[in-house]
Order: sequence, then C-alpha cells, then structure tokens
Amino acid sequence: MSKIPPRAVSSLQDLADIAGVSRATVSRALNNSTLINAETRKRLQALASEHNYTVNKQARDFRLKQTRVISVVFMLDAHSEQHPSDPFFLEMLGGIADGLSLHDYDLLLAHAPVASMRDLANSRIVRNAEGVIFVGQGEEHQALNKLADAGTPIVVWGGSVADKRYLLVGGDNAGGGFSATSHLIAQGRRRIAFFGNTRTPENQARFSGYEKALAQANLQPDEKLTVDIPSDMQHAQVVIENLLNKRIDMDAVVCTSDVMAIAAIAALTESGFSVPDDIAVVGYDDIPIASFSSPPLTTIRQSIHQAGSVLVESVLALINGHQVADTTLSSKLVVRKSCGA
Repeated sequence: MSKIPPRAVSSLQDLADIAGVSRATVSRALNNSTLINAETRKRLQALASEHNYTVNKQARDFRLKQTRVISVVFMLDAHSEQHPSDPFFLEMLGGIADGLSLHDYDLLLAHAPVASMRDLANSRIVRNAEGVIFVGQGEEHQALNKLADAGTPIVVWGGSVADKRYLLVGGDNAGGGFSATSHLIAQGRRRIAFFGNTRTPENQARFSGYEKALAQANLQPDEKLTVDIPSDMQHAQVVIENLLNKRIDMDAVVCTSDVMAIAAIAALTESGFSVPDDIAVVGYDDIPIASFSSPPLTTIRQSIHQAGSVLVESVLALINGHQVADTTLSSKLVVRKSCGA
C-alpha cells in the first residue's frame, strides 16, 4: 500500500488546523518564542518540517516592521590613514558577524571614512537598519550623542567620555597604557616614547595610563617623545624613519596599535637599531600577526572577537527595549621578545 502524502500546508493557519492549536501558537513556536514551552515548540517545529513548511521571513519582518539588519560603521580616521583592511578591524568584524548570525541578523557595512555624521544619520546605513554599531569614536563624540538622542539604537566601541549619552563597550585603555609603560620601566627603560594620536578617547586614555606610570616612577614626560604616528603601516614606517633621523633620545616605545608597533620595529631595524637591545617596543591589541613579527611583539591583549559579540548583544538589547549598562573588557600584558624581558 502506498504511503498517503502529508496534507498540503501553505500557511500558518493550515498548520495550526492540523495541530489543533491557534495560529499565534504556531507562529511563536516556529520563531522559537519562550512563551511556548519547549515540548510544544519541538512538536510544532517537527510538524512543520514533516509538511515542508518554512516561515516566510520577508513577510514576517515586513509585518513586524523589522529589517533584521544591523549596520556597522568603522570610524576610520582619515588623518591617521586608517583602512578597513587593518587587522584589528577585520577581527572585530568577524566577531560582530558571528554574533549577528546567531540571532539571524544581516550586516550592513559602511566601509569608507565618515565624512559627515549628519549625512550618515540620513543615509541608508542608519535608515535601513534596526541599530548601528560604531567601531571607534574618531573625533565625532558629540555627533554620536545627537544620534543617540534622536532615538537610534547605537552602541559604540571606544573610550569613556564624561558627557556621553550613548551605550559604550570598550577595553581598559588607561590600564593597558599603564601596564605597557610600567613593564618597560621595570626593564630599566627611562626614555619611553608614546606613538599614536591622542585625539580619540581610546588613545587619550592609553596616554593617561602612560603618564601615570611615568609619574609613579618619578620620570618626567618629554613632549618630544609623544609623536602622532599614522595608523597605516606603510606611512607609519616612513614617519618613524624621519623621526629617527632627528636622533631623538629614546630607549623604548609604547604604540597605540600592533600595526604601528610592527611598523616601528621595521623602521628601527632599517635605521640600524636593534630591537629590543637599543629600543624596546610594545604594541596594543594582540592581533594574530603580533606573535609572528621579528622579534615577536610584546603587546596589550584585548579580546577583540569577544568585543564583537558583546557589541551585538548590547545593540540587540537596546532594540528590544532593555536597559543596558556600559561594558569594560579587561586588558592583559602579553610579554614577548620585543620588550627585552
């Protein structure tokens, strides 16, 4: 005897009739709502599978006025010549993408430097998304405040600012700057340079940690040792080589990124200095290539992939109307050969 084919199902109501439950119950079960107990969810999902029924996500999202899209904006600093191909950004993007996929959200990426926050607020990057994740603040802190005031669910990866009105996820930047500098002092270094701009909240906090470590060791900061270096590796190396030609006295460098630190090592080596014998180098972030530099790079580790996940959870909580607190992720000194330890 041939098997009777399953009854044709073309709608939620058809499935509800077969199951003997309401249409709303089936809808919630297929969308994994916790309002339906686990046993009922499993039974209704199995029934839908048996009848080859799947949720029309486009219709669902239109009905709920959802786009299931989160925009990601890299706050690239054109002055520092940053690029989306920077390993830090790529690793952060991977963490965000993984987090969004777990919640069935798509990602819309703004890949160019932000020329105008006003234009951005009126662009499809904001209009076509349920929320926006900003990676970095650049020098747009007040503009981010205005965007948050307008009701846009935004979460920012960056540094703490006293009058901010947006949700923040960031690392312990002051602690990281302090740890990097204190470690170099413990190795006997006294003329410690700081490479990187101090205009952004993240870098300003790292610089304050650097200054605190110097003060605790009774070392006077020297403005000639605070140098604004581009974030792009190639241009950073050129600027550092020009700096070295001035024969500024230094025996160690704290950099605001690993990319910058690796460029510094290349420039120092090219100029005839030995790392770490002549000048020790410490980076920031612990990107994957840090351990493969020559010599391997001492750095401040941030859990970049975890940060991406936290950013996703935070923006989705905002979208769902929850009260969410800022998150500060820990930083850790990772000692390798570039510091001379």
